[in-house]
Amino acid sequence: FGFELEIIDKLPKDPTKPYQFNNTPELMLIGPEQIDRYLEIARQVLASAIVDPQEPVVHKTRREWLRHGLDRGLALDEIGVYGNRRHSVSQGFSLKSFPKTGDFRIRVRASAILPPGHQMVPLRLIMGNDIQINSSTRETREVGVVQLANTPDSPRTIEFTGRIENFPPLPGKMVNEKQQPDRMTITPQNIFDDGSLNDRYSYGNLRNIDLPRIVIEWMEFESPITDKWPPDHHTSILFESPLQSDDLNAYVNQVIERFMTRAYRRPVDPEEVEIFFQIYEQVKSEFSTLEGAMRETLAMVLISPQFLYHTETERAPDDHYAIASRLSYFLWASMPDEELLDLAEKQQLNDPAVIEKQVLRLLGDERAESFIRNFTMKWLNLEKMKTVPINRDRFPRFLYYVSAGERAGTEMPYLPTVRDYLLEETVAFVGELIRRNASVLNIVDSDFAMLNQRLASHYGTKKIQGTHFRAVPLSPEDNLGGLLTHGSVLIGNGTGTAAHPIYRAVWLREAILGDEVPEPPAEVPALSDSAGESADRAFTIAELLAQHRNVESCNDCHFRLDPWGIPFEQYNAIGQFRPMVPSEGIRVSVFDKSKHQDMAGYQNYLDSINLNSLSSEATLPNQATVSGVHGLKTHLLSNYSDSIVRNITRRLLSYGMGEPLDHHDWVTLESIMEQTEAGGHRLRDIIIAICKSDSFTANSN
Repeated sequence: FGFELEIIDKLPKDPTKPYQFNNTPELMLIGPEQIDRYLEIARQVLASAIVDPQEPVVHKTRREWLRHGLDRGLALDEIGVYGNRRHSVSQGFSLKSFPKTGDFRIRVRASAILPPGHQMVPLRLIMGNDIQINSSTRETREVGVVQLANTPDSPRTIEFTGRIENFPPLPGKMVNEKQQPDRMTITPQNIFDDGSLNDRYSYGNLRNIDLPRIVIEWMEFESPITDKWPPDHHTSILFESPLQSDDLNAYVNQVIERFMTRAYRRPVDPEEVEIFFQIYEQVKSEFSTLEGAMRETLAMVLISPQFLYHTETERAPDDHYAIASRLSYFLWASMPDEELLDLAEKQQLNDPAVIEKQVLRLLGDERAESFIRNFTMKWLNLEKMKTVPINRDRFPRFLYYVSAGERAGTEMPYLPTVRDYLLEETVAFVGELIRRNASVLNIVDSDFAMLNQRLASHYGTKKIQGTHFRAVPLSPEDNLGGLLTHGSVLIGNGTGTAAHPIYRAVWLREAILGDEVPEPPAEVPALSDSAGESADRAFTIAELLAQHRNVESCNDCHFRLDPWGIPFEQYNAIGQFRPMVPSEGIRVSVFDKSKHQDMAGYQNYLDSINLNSLSSEATLPNQATVSGVHGLKTHLLSNYSDSIVRNITRRLLSYGMGEPLDHHDWVTLESIMEQTEAGGHRLRDIIIAICKSDSFTANSN
């Protein structure tokens, strides 16, 4: 339609399995409740896409802030890292009115105050509920983020755009038995984060002055945008034609045919069009306008199996259109665009050279980010990282906490968190490997990491600035590189208090080596139960495992599993390298303000007790000895490179086909590995080979 609606949260949740993709037939079943939900959403989508004929009322709001209040620290037009006081720009501004549907435009006049050593500050806009209350349950969405490096003597005018339907209004209250209108608030935020935000001296601390600030002179909102009316997304459906007045039924037939061709991703037969023309005939009397009748008719197209399913349940009318769909759903997670459909119409998608050119084009488009994100999250089983409860006392600087009031000690709401950045790091890393056409083996070790300022601080690497991710060259002392040291992986496979070698070993074998690790038998005792009293004295889980293996029923599985996880002991529960640990029997004190004063004092305390080198040496089932993650990486690259390449190629092939591999596909897999071997199994080459393969292009029943 030419615009994006955020409807994913309104759809039923897809089932998931660890380390498996959920675009396979067994996980794509649709029942009556889902169809009802899809129809409701389809009607909402068509209400946005097809507008009413009369030009709408345009809603506008503007607010200005003056540089008053400097005697109190920050002026009213400034946003500090810790916000600002009431009536300042940091409180945002409420819209006087807004439409239910349509494009919006927000313009902001902004600049930055940058203390020495700071080069930029990120401005983020969110819109939705008012968040200036003592609650963490208000709904908002991000409008956009921009990095400000210009000073107040050269302010910039920045424009943000979007769809108003994607932002949640605060429902109006009942006052004197009268329903008040819904409310919407735009809130600008300073999201500078160098990892030290918890190091504040008091609730009204002076760090707001010491850190970068944002200056906003004015903000204005306008919606809907009527630069062209009706908008393109309307006229692409209800196009101009003499038939509108000469032969309305013929016009409706043409509208339905064009819409169905786009929705079905192929030409449609007259008999298929007739089904939906009959629906139009039945519903038109219920609506006073053509627009209303067409919204309802076309909503029915959007719940048809030919639209909802993008795998063929019967032989497709034309292989070229089927290939166009497979390519776009593989690499964009969306329907084919006009260029792919044109190639299908010209019968050119059986040409390997054309396929290669299209794969490179699709991967170079920003829409490929959906494929990279979906594939990476499922392949590496990253979702669970969001749910691991981090021990705040053990890691007081990891998350950003509310410092005062009845919610003190809870995570600061409405801001991007280090968890978000850690997930983004992993997705960005895989995307960068594809962009560079780098070898698959970079997932084990690489000479760069994708970082922003917050993560550089978290890992203790080179100092960089800004929230945006970029490739940062690594040196050996960074103790990073590849996926094995990503915080998203290490946190998701830990307890939030301690590293967990078993969880990390399972992840390595499943996600990287491609093994299937069976679930532990139900009767097997927990680590602490089998280790008995020694659990009270053990500092690392590796020590507990040694006790656990003394239990006969546990020893066999753990003999094959534990050694893969022991090297990860070098990285703590929040994914930081920790080569030193306390002596045996010393228990680590949690952060105590009365003892440690501040975060720097707590770090000094940790340094004073972490005096012993941590043992991360393990003997693998093949009797090879590795020491630490560096040794593990070297061993994997020397002895398991074929397994790693086969695993990733298999997963890409399965994801691209939307189904598990059968015996014919395993032949294709070996062929792809042979084709890409000379080039070092580069990721983009593998994806191209998959899209050219018979398994991918052959039309299946």
